Amino acid sequence: MNRSQFLLFLISTLFSASCIALSPEAIEGKSLYPTCHVCHDQAMDPPLGPPMWGIKRRYKNNTTDNEDFVKSMTNFVKKPTLETAIHDEGVEQLGLMPPLPLPDELLNKIHTYILEEQFPPPCTHWAIAVKRATEKGDLEHAKKEQSMLDQFCKK
Repeated sequence: MNRSQFLLFLISTLFSASCIALSPEAIEGKSLYPTCHVCHDQAMDPPLGPPMWGIKRRYKNNTTDNEDFVKSMTNFVKKPTLETAIHDEGVEQLGLMPPLPLPDELLNKIHTYILEEQFPPPCTHWAIAVKRATEKGDLEHAKKEQSMLDQFCKK
């Protein structure tokens, strides 16, 4: 692929990714999303919760369809338990999140937004995690986080 072809590919990829329209329910959920971002901000140091990019990936891999995705997230955040947590490492490192006492209708809109949004890889989170793990002497964790940086955050 020559440079012109690569630039055309890059522009078309970026253009198509940025033109994905959110559903009306997801648009409402986006306005409510700061409730989640308070803890799931990838730049927070120390973090309070795992970045939403990873949470979304885990739910996508552990649910059967979009309806199951939204329902599973809503059920979890209303009453988080160790048995229903799908992010074992996040729970191990950060603890179980507190329940969110919001009506199902609002939670469903937030989770529809999470489903439809294209979150960027949490490169800042991984960089912070590498630094913190290295400082603690947890080289295995540092290596894992560095691997994620290398895989998803090309310089």
